[in-house]
Amino acid sequence: MKTALDLHSCEQARQSRDPRFDGRFFVAVKTTGIYCRNVCKVKLPLAKNIDFYTSAAAAQAQGFRPCLRCRPESTPGSFAWQGTGTSVSRAVRLWYQNPAQTVSQLCARLGLGERHLHR
Repeated sequence: MKTALDLHSCEQARQSRDPRFDGRFFVAVKTTGIYCRNVCKVKLPLAKNIDFYTSAAAAQAQGFRPCLRCRPESTPGSFAWQGTGTSVSRAVRLWYQNPAQTVSQLCARLGLGERHLHR
């Protein structure tokens, strides 16, 4: 453990994917070099292969890269943090407001890549 976090509480929140702890700590997986939010829907790694960090920046400073599924580097409450469904809803709403805009322009406004929006 790399921080002053309570190991037992973090482990319980990780295993249960407790949303009350979302953004309060981050889980870094030593075997993959990726860090996630505790609510990430990926298969849970073994406890021996993880470290806990109080911030995304702390995990990145140790060489871990953010998970592409749960987007732990995003600001809590942002559209990226809330997930794909929110991004798609917002994209549709923006397109209805201005149907003349290109996919590239829409992606720039949303902060997404074109590939992500097409999926």
